Amino acid sequence: MYELLKFNKKYYADIISGVKTQTIRKHNKKFKDGEIVKAIFPGSENECFIQITHSGYKQFKYVNDEDAKREGYTSVKKLKSELLDIYPTLDNLTRIYYIQFKVVDDIA
Repeated sequence: MYELLKFNKKYYADIISGVKTQTIRKHNKKFKDGEIVKAIFPGSENECFIQITHSGYKQFKYVNDEDAKREGYTSVKKLKSELLDIYPTLDNLTRIYYIQFKVVDDIA
């Protein structure tokens, strides 16, 4: 049985195409590097398997251009705005958790 990681259904195409290779969360999901998890997209029938390539944490103020690129955004400003829409209580000192991943085609 695989652990589940939920994504908004609007991100499915970007994840499958490799545009989005990271997700930022306010709470630690405690995945291990190399672990394979099932990505689900509530409100749709889409799902896929992803392998965790790296995870960690940082303060919100340290979200940078590389994070924005891995998240599929063109700027840090757009990424931070989206994160604040999802997590309105974020401030510069809030610890956020990032999970980097790649889509896995064959999990056998």
